[in-house]
Parts: sequence; C-alpha cells; structure tokens
Amino acid sequence: MLQPIQEKIEIFDRMHALLDKVSVCDKDALIDELEALDLEILEDIDEEYADQLEHNEITEELKEKQVAFEKVMEDTPVPKLKKKPTDEDIINELVKMGRTENIGRSTFRDLGVKVALGWETIIGKYRVTRTSVFRYRYEIERI
Repeated sequence: MLQPIQEKIEIFDRMHALLDKVSVCDKDALIDELEALDLEILEDIDEEYADQLEHNEITEELKEKQVAFEKVMEDTPVPKLKKKPTDEDIINELVKMGRTENIGRSTFRDLGVKVALGWETIIGKYRVTRTSVFRYRYEIERI
C-alpha cells in the first residue's frame, strides 16, 4: 500500500513544480487538481495507518500539514479572472510566451480557441494568418 501513496506524492510534487510554469489559463485547474490529490494522499495515509494511530497523533499532524498546504495555496497568486478565457485571452497568452509563428491548428484547439480559423482571422487585437497551403500552420501578429 505504501507504493501507491509514494507514487501519488511524486505526482503531487511534479504537479506543484508546474505552478510557476503553467499559463494563467490553466493555473486554476492545476490548483484544484493539487487540492484534490492532497486530500486523497492524506486519506490514504490515514487509512493505511489507522490501526497504528495512538490518540490520533498522526491525524493531528496531517491536519496541521493540510492547514500549512492551504496557507501555501493562499499565498500562491491566483489569476483574477475566474471566467473561461476568451479566444483573445488565449492568443494574448501565446504572444506573451513568444509563440507567434508556426503554430498548428491543433494547438489552438487544445488551448480552447473556439473561432474557426481561416486564411486570415481577426481575433480582438490580433490577426491570425495561415502560413502554409498544405498544412494548417499559423502566425499571430498584433493589428
């Protein structure tokens, strides 16, 4: 039983390391996943050691760690927008990351862009232009 708990902890650590690298669009979802995984790990540990708990000392430690985790999560800056990002928000994030050339249509879809991309598509203050005849490759330029 310890191996699955250790694997979950390793996954948690990898996900937590992504917090600084993930885009604003994905940060809320990642925080929700981290909180759910944290609770799952705590419950697994509690279940594994339930018979060894003496006066619930381990449970108290787990609660303290949960409070510490919640404090860390409170200190982590959360994007102000709670709504789904618009197409323009997504394009803006790509521009901020410096990804403005040779972007595949599937990348736009994966990020949640809803507008159908043609040869030249205006999205807010950006122009998305198809750059290849045989492949769906695009570049972004500010208007």
